[in-house]
Amino acid sequence: MALKSAGAADDVIAGLAVQCKGTIRRPKQTPGLQLKLKGVAFEPEELRTHRQIVQDVGENETIMQVKAETPLDEYADTATAPGAALSNYLAATSFVQSDHPDIVAQAEEIVAGKTVPAEKARAVYEWVHRNVRKEITVSLPSALDVLKTRAGDCNEHTYLFVGLARAAGIPSKIMVGLAFQDGAFYYHAWPAVYLGRWVEMDPTWGQEAVDATHIALLEGGPAAQIQLMRVLGRLEIELVEELPASNSP
Repeated sequence: MALKSAGAADDVIAGLAVQCKGTIRRPKQTPGLQLKLKGVAFEPEELRTHRQIVQDVGENETIMQVKAETPLDEYADTATAPGAALSNYLAATSFVQSDHPDIVAQAEEIVAGKTVPAEKARAVYEWVHRNVRKEITVSLPSALDVLKTRAGDCNEHTYLFVGLARAAGIPSKIMVGLAFQDGAFYYHAWPAVYLGRWVEMDPTWGQEAVDATHIALLEGGPAAQIQLMRVLGRLEIELVEELPASNSP
């Protein structure tokens, strides 16, 4: 997902691209976008996050605003202990083996000496970004497998990040959606961590705080990604406006 390579894989990736009508002039720097999603009927609650505001919903058409994530430095003093409501975001799963001794040991090594959750999240982000090779992978992602192979695409980066973050005591989850690269939106996955509220990061692309072109459509593991099938080949995106800082949501 959202990685380039030579050969037949390029054709597959290009075929999954969602073209954008209109030019996003500053995709990595813009504070916000107003977009029109056409061809698929979304319920507003499917798209609403702290970064995404649904403005209007019509028949197979949604107008929304998406903003860039808040920089991690703004959470430097956050030391909120996760409550019971976040227990699912600390739990191990079949694909996110956050309780496995190898993942626990690696997480402890990564966050050693750090006490503030934001510092731990940054350390996990930096470790995954530096240590996992960027390459297209066709398989079910597994945090433990990625820890061993140190290679993969956005799924592998995300699952390993979530496994390590949970092992370090940071509630985290998997975001699935679209992100803009080389003139089009591609299906992509990235993690979010809870630091008093959810903060989305992208260790695959090296974004400590995701840019405004990351459009979250779903949350969760393989089952959530299967749900993307309903939008494949149907979704169209039109840029309504690239928003200045004062108008971003």
